Amino acid sequence: MSYAPFPPGPPAQHPVGAAPSGAPAPRVRARSVVGTLVVLALLWGLVLVIAHGGLQTVTGQALDEVALAQAKADRTGYFPGFALVVSQYLPEVVAVVAGLVALVWAVRYRRWTAALCATGAVLAANVTTQFLKHGVLDKPDLGIQQIASNSFPSGHTTAAASLLMALLLVAPAHRRAKTGRWGAFLAAVVGMTTVLNGWHRPTDAAAALLVVGGWGLLAALAERLIGLARARSGRGARGTAAGNIQRLREDRSRRRRQRSWREDRGDSAFVPPAHERQAQEQQARQWQERERAASSYGAVNGQPEPWQQGVRRDVEDGSPWFPARPRVATAVMLLVLSAVLLAAAVWWPYPTVAGTLAGRITLLAGYLGIAAAAALGWAAVAARLRSPLR
Repeated sequence: MSYAPFPPGPPAQHPVGAAPSGAPAPRVRARSVVGTLVVLALLWGLVLVIAHGGLQTVTGQALDEVALAQAKADRTGYFPGFALVVSQYLPEVVAVVAGLVALVWAVRYRRWTAALCATGAVLAANVTTQFLKHGVLDKPDLGIQQIASNSFPSGHTTAAASLLMALLLVAPAHRRAKTGRWGAFLAAVVGMTTVLNGWHRPTDAAAALLVVGGWGLLAALAERLIGLARARSGRGARGTAAGNIQRLREDRSRRRRQRSWREDRGDSAFVPPAHERQAQEQQARQWQERERAASSYGAVNGQPEPWQQGVRRDVEDGSPWFPARPRVATAVMLLVLSAVLLAAAVWWPYPTVAGTLAGRITLLAGYLGIAAAAALGWAAVAARLRSPLR
């Protein structure tokens, strides 16, 4: 008489942050931390370069003033009244919506560590901007700009962009690509509207976006270090609601399988011997442990094991791997275009003033610089969030 083989059931999902038994202990490679710090130095080094060029040099102040005057002249000629009204409230609307969505995602997907790191990044970015503006940087009066008071970096841009960065940090893996793409786009648009509204010059907005990108990079690194520390200590899922629910499901599934063996199915029922049941249970446990080890191996080493070539690679929270957006190549392309247009404005054979072709080239270079700063910051953070190795 035959009987149905023991169904192993679905593989038990590995709780977030907990290291499975038999899997290699998660770790952070030194080159990953060093790479993050190098990118951070690049972002904040660009802030210092922009600050020196836009505040301390005659050419920088002149180009900034021409771009601002050109933006003010374009307000009445190219934008309807409704668009101008929307641009006045766009930074506040973007900041509020991004903050609310980030809060909803943090609660829904239980991204508590990411939410804590994102909150710290938002506060640190805004404090850094105000400290640089009022306590560190000074704009000398070179007789070029009408208002010599320092507005570098932009507080409006920092407030909205920091909450967009927080949204990227708390986003689950399957939403990071779109969140990064749209976050960088909206951050750039907010920076451009501060120039269009006459609140800030292009260098102010670009520097604010780079400051936000740097703190977002540190927040992503802190989240990774905290998550791996919890995984190594075995406290990642212990005591959390997600871990308790997962253990409850596993226990319930195990009890159901045991109860199915003891059910009375009449005279034709066949109960396998105890040693066969134990062998089947052992086989099912080995299969589950193998799946867990496969997920952890891919998360730690960034590639599947030899016997796991056809298994999808997962990231540390159990969700599938997704590409980082925006791309670093996009940021580099925007940066090169901005530099080319800026060089054309500097070496223009005629005076660079608002209302001329040179003035429009200067404003376009400023807008592209803002977009490049947003793309560079968001691409760096998205790349670090893409997998545990980055």
